[in-house]
Amino acid sequence: MKSIIKFLGIAFIAILSFVSCDNNPSLQKYYVDSKENNAFISVDLPANILQLKDENVSEDVKNTLETIKKVNFLALQITETNEELYTSEKVKVNAILKNPKYKQLMRMNMGKGSVSVNYLGEEDAIDEIVIFGSDASKGFAVVRVIGENMNPSDIMKIAQEIKMDGDSEQLKQLGGLFSSLK
Repeated sequence: MKSIIKFLGIAFIAILSFVSCDNNPSLQKYYVDSKENNAFISVDLPANILQLKDENVSEDVKNTLETIKKVNFLALQITETNEELYTSEKVKVNAILKNPKYKQLMRMNMGKGSVSVNYLGEEDAIDEIVIFGSDASKGFAVVRVIGENMNPSDIMKIAQEIKMDGDSEQLKQLGGLFSSLK
């Protein structure tokens, strides 16, 4: 009897581990793995550096700002020595964003470049917004806006009302990144 219970317990744990493992790569895992690669530039911006330009904005805008937890920025700039890396990494990001859990809000193609905006969650309660932009001559960037129950129309409204805390070390890193681009 004990051996049957032991066998059932082991079988249950084995089945549970197989069912719970998701073999699809996640953007979170990709981000963490890429941060360790010196070819990438990554900046994590906490929500507290996002401030409103005008304190006389509606409560809706203030509440929406509070739904944003952090912003992750990951970029790979094309150089003469990493064109193959750029191509393979761009394919990886596109494959991740093709997962049905990422719903597309919009996509734009502009000459050598493109931008897509995807999200996780429900249309009126988004948990993550992913902006993926690439340019065949400059490289690509992935921006993750992580929050809880964010509303896309409210996010667009506050995008115009936000100013960054200019003394932030993370913001200085991001500014250095943009000034280094060709």
